[in-house]
Amino acid sequence: MTVLQSKFGKVIRSKKINVFILFFLLAFIILVLTKLSKEYTNTIVFNITPENTPEEVIVLNDSTHQLKVTLTTYGFKWLSYYLKKPDLSLNFKEDLNKTDDYFIWSKSKGFSGVNEQFDKNTTIKSITPDTLRFKYDTNAIKYIPVKINTDITYSPGYDVLKSIKITPDSIKVIGPKTMLARLEYIETETLTLKNVKTPIQETLNLKVNDIDEKIKLDHTAVNLEVSVERFTEGTINIPVLIVNVPRGIKLKHFPKRVNISYYTSLNVFNTIDETSFKVVCDYKDIKDNASYLTPKLIEQPEQVKSTRLHQKKIEFIITE
Repeated sequence: MTVLQSKFGKVIRSKKINVFILFFLLAFIILVLTKLSKEYTNTIVFNITPENTPEEVIVLNDSTHQLKVTLTTYGFKWLSYYLKKPDLSLNFKEDLNKTDDYFIWSKSKGFSGVNEQFDKNTTIKSITPDTLRFKYDTNAIKYIPVKINTDITYSPGYDVLKSIKITPDSIKVIGPKTMLARLEYIETETLTLKNVKTPIQETLNLKVNDIDEKIKLDHTAVNLEVSVERFTEGTINIPVLIVNVPRGIKLKHFPKRVNISYYTSLNVFNTIDETSFKVVCDYKDIKDNASYLTPKLIEQPEQVKSTRLHQKKIEFIITE
């Protein structure tokens, strides 16, 4: 019987505690609602948001563009201001005057525009400062080249003959002249591919995080195309031409033909012949009575990726 009485007493006591907490919470809520229902006067700082700015200009906003507004309003409104940083919009077409360098907001002209942004239960007591100056710059248009970043390796026997194609290869940017003057190119994110043997088609994002938000771009990504082809090496025998030989001098040279190794796409390999190359030796390049000429490859097909001239010297003798 004593055990039952003890348990029953605990239950009664716990219920009393729960009732006490409930009444305490209700009293606290009523107190808070009462406080929030009353009017208070205080000063709060509002950040400025430009609105209806002319398209041809960009406002160079900064942290000094704030208004300290003394308000009388209900506690509920003050609570919302403390929970979220408030801002005020200024109508640049109607409430500000434009000079050669600044947009100027004055309390005498722009007070009504500010007052309209508060409800009827809020009274503005004062606004400071009386004047705000917003420096602006004229928007300009510029086309900035795209700089691609790639780290691509190809499988053995595969390579690229044509240059990498990007679309678009330049980006239209709009922003303050002073900022665009410093912008020389826009880089892409790095594309990394290994052991490639098929054509590449990728979309690369531009690195726009480092670009000021006042600058607008018409693209934030570019398309990249790479024509990957099977390659092969060939060797061809080419005649050597001697140029700039003075009048009255005849000479014989050896060898009269040289071998050239070239690396090209398998698709165009059969179109290449000895007329595709030209090797010359310039008599004017002879130094210190040397007995040899240096051959130079002065013409080669666009379809050839690389070449190697096997012969480094051409021997000669003057016969007359």
